[in-house]
Amino acid sequence: MLAPRALRAIARVERARIDLHPAAIDDALACYRRAARDLRLAPEEDVRRMAAKNPGILRIGRDPAGAAALFAYLPLNEFGAGMFVSGRADGRRPDPAWIARPGERPAAFYKWLFHGPDLYIRSLAAIGEIFRSEAGGGCPVFTRGATSLSERLHLKLGYLRAASLYPGAPEWLLALLPRGVPSFAHAPDAAIEIRQVRSFEDLSHVVAIRAATYLAEQFPTHKEEFDGNDFCATHFVGYVGGDPAGAVRIRYFGDFVKLERLAVKVEHRRSKLAFRLVRAAFDHIGRKGFTRVYGHASDAMAPFWRLHGGRHVPGRAPFTFANVEYREMVCDLEPDPLAIRFGVPPMMTVRPEGLWDEPGSLDWSNLADDPRRAELLHAWARLPKPRPRHPGRDEAPQRGARRTAFPPAPPRGASRPGESA
Repeated sequence: MLAPRALRAIARVERARIDLHPAAIDDALACYRRAARDLRLAPEEDVRRMAAKNPGILRIGRDPAGAAALFAYLPLNEFGAGMFVSGRADGRRPDPAWIARPGERPAAFYKWLFHGPDLYIRSLAAIGEIFRSEAGGGCPVFTRGATSLSERLHLKLGYLRAASLYPGAPEWLLALLPRGVPSFAHAPDAAIEIRQVRSFEDLSHVVAIRAATYLAEQFPTHKEEFDGNDFCATHFVGYVGGDPAGAVRIRYFGDFVKLERLAVKVEHRRSKLAFRLVRAAFDHIGRKGFTRVYGHASDAMAPFWRLHGGRHVPGRAPFTFANVEYREMVCDLEPDPLAIRFGVPPMMTVRPEGLWDEPGSLDWSNLADDPRRAELLHAWARLPKPRPRHPGRDEAPQRGARRTAFPPAPPRGASRPGESA
């Protein structure tokens, strides 16, 4: 909790307090660029990625004279809090997988940045209100001093060295202990939910939906409908009240994607399910870095695709398959500034498809010691023997640090494990 001197300071400036309001990304980045003149900060692209997952993390306040204060914070989920406490996270290269989405209760907060001339103390009351509104004030608050002066100020305010509370925490991490009991009420689930297919059970929902729509209404053969492309595609399923009700399929080519097999069960065709499925598909396509969406539409469905920006491909004649006439359509999307491109953090590329901003199982592997695995890797994969870990001195657990896509080749004349010589 804050030190008594901090509480007295907040009380003295109550009449001149600065309120912090959610900021549009462009306004926040304008303030961010000014801060970057004085401090070494994360790249703007990373700020955009974090704000895309939780827009409320950027706040701006102004005093009557017009001076602006920028406050940025990270509502950490359990994984993100673990990354900071273990010393594996650094605010200068943040990862969206560390933070909670709007409406999710954070496990901790990280005060990422405050920049404003002599406005910090006058903003502390507003910062406390933000944290209490999201977590009830009952979780730790972490930060680091961007300068030695900032570090001394936080220690006077009541922050402690995190290493005194969490063994192995980095020396630069400061922590403020929680006060009060957290309270949080989850928002009710929406009637329509869109999920990406990730298992054979999910794929069985796709099969059931298309059997109830295409097979039952357009009379293709089973081989025509289930054409061998379902295992090389991305699928989304729409659920209404938990029941599978619609699906769509995406396939990827050189400079475009093909959106196809959009199907919604007849009892849900007056709902917004089809629109939600297409919107989810477009969002996914954008994150993959594509901007051109191609598809085939019958005359009956062409108006629906025009609502999403689709247009007929000029100079291309109608064509027919399975006794239905189609026209080629194309839709050009705005480039997604958060597209997954070469140079993104390496762990982002090993996470489950579509969950690039969430911690995956391999992320979590870096927060747990597994001596047995380390010994097996040393014995069977011929990796260097892991050095002993010294809690509080080593930066982080070594588990998984040398994971590679291909095992090293055995010495000449030696056999691989499981092979005969």
